[in-house]
Amino acid sequence: MLNRGTKKFTLKDTGNARDIALTALLEVTENKRKSHSILKDILSSDPVSEAGLSRTDRAFIERLVTGTLRRMITLDHILSCFMKQKTGKQKPLIRGILRISAYQILYMDRVPDYAVCDEAVKLARLHGFSGLSSFVNGVLRALSSEAEAGGSRVTELKGDSLRYSVPEWLCERINKQYERQQAEEIFDGWLSERPMTVRVNLSSAGGIDSESKVLESLAAEDVAVSRIDMTGLIEKYNLPFPEGRLPVMYELRNQGNISDREAFKRGWITVQDPSSALVAAYAAPHTDSYCIDVCAAPGGKSLAIADIMNGTGHIEARDVSEKKVSLIDENVQRCGFKNIKTSVLDALEEDEESFYRADVLIADLPCSGLGVISKKPDILLNTVPYSIAELQGLQRDILENVSRYVKPRGKLVYSTCTLSSEENEENVKWICEALGFELKSSALILPGKDHDGFYIAVLMKKYG
Repeated sequence: MLNRGTKKFTLKDTGNARDIALTALLEVTENKRKSHSILKDILSSDPVSEAGLSRTDRAFIERLVTGTLRRMITLDHILSCFMKQKTGKQKPLIRGILRISAYQILYMDRVPDYAVCDEAVKLARLHGFSGLSSFVNGVLRALSSEAEAGGSRVTELKGDSLRYSVPEWLCERINKQYERQQAEEIFDGWLSERPMTVRVNLSSAGGIDSESKVLESLAAEDVAVSRIDMTGLIEKYNLPFPEGRLPVMYELRNQGNISDREAFKRGWITVQDPSSALVAAYAAPHTDSYCIDVCAAPGGKSLAIADIMNGTGHIEARDVSEKKVSLIDENVQRCGFKNIKTSVLDALEEDEESFYRADVLIADLPCSGLGVISKKPDILLNTVPYSIAELQGLQRDILENVSRYVKPRGKLVYSTCTLSSEENEENVKWICEALGFELKSSALILPGKDHDGFYIAVLMKKYG
């Protein structure tokens, strides 16, 4: 029983991949759970673990949930064409069954349509809706026939909102802020299914020449890898070249549970997006630098900085709760870095002992997350226009506090995983005008098919 939200949904069959996906989807859509969080909770729960799901089933569940969420606006529109009532008016559980089934019919080839319809009927009956099983079957078989024939109710999707499954207000915002080609790149990036990406901790693996050892370890476990061209990523967006060492990044496929891979256990690799990994390269800490990371969980940027510093200097990795800091601790211990100290500290809370101490301050702050929708599609459901203004206010409150930790002539590296100008360029302008910093460089990376959207600004403190 999952009951953290306002509604209760019971997983009836712990060995049924579609029932697990349905339960996770309902927790996101009805109880506002975060998709990556609920998937982790369900798949690691004792009942599901004991059911012995295969690696293929686990991958299927994750794809089905995230894919359905990414395409939900489009799915709801198409499904409504085959019902008297709109999709949103259906009972939550029936609505969920229709959504995951429609996604399989329209966007997945693994299972024949007739089997998708049969499994949907079984799900309805499993959850006590036998009386609606024929309705579910009829809607899905009509949809399948229309899709196979290339009918207009499936193929004619007018406007960006239906084509890309993005709320109207967000389509308008993106089209207003970006040129059309960029807007389409963003929309396509949000719909993309991403492979896992990892950064190689060169110092943990044994030094700058240890990359081959990491690759041999992954190959021995049948993990397919391909190196990410980080210079190409910088050139694609015409970004200033970082002063620090570029991260060594790889895409992984067929990796299964990454925590089971030897290279991960030994701390040789850390899961991180290429765009996020560039923060450390732009921060470019010198040997023996004193660095503070104020919103550090789960620790990827602190680890990347520690790797660049090769065990020298000191890094304070902080976050607001014991739970968040425990995530950082796990990664620090796994990777073996001795120059990182963790602590629980709210970035809004004044810490006089840190005043004017940081050579480099990393401020990757809470944001609307418009750059990571591909990985966290629930953002499309929960973000509203006024929330961006609220987040800008929170970001400025944090920045006003933590900017005092930076030494004169020290660096403040401000970053977000979003695309809104309010949270990015406008905040940087405010930092310069209100807090006494000078912008040295900035980088905006749009979400693509192999990386997140990200914004990074390097600012120098002009005075104390």
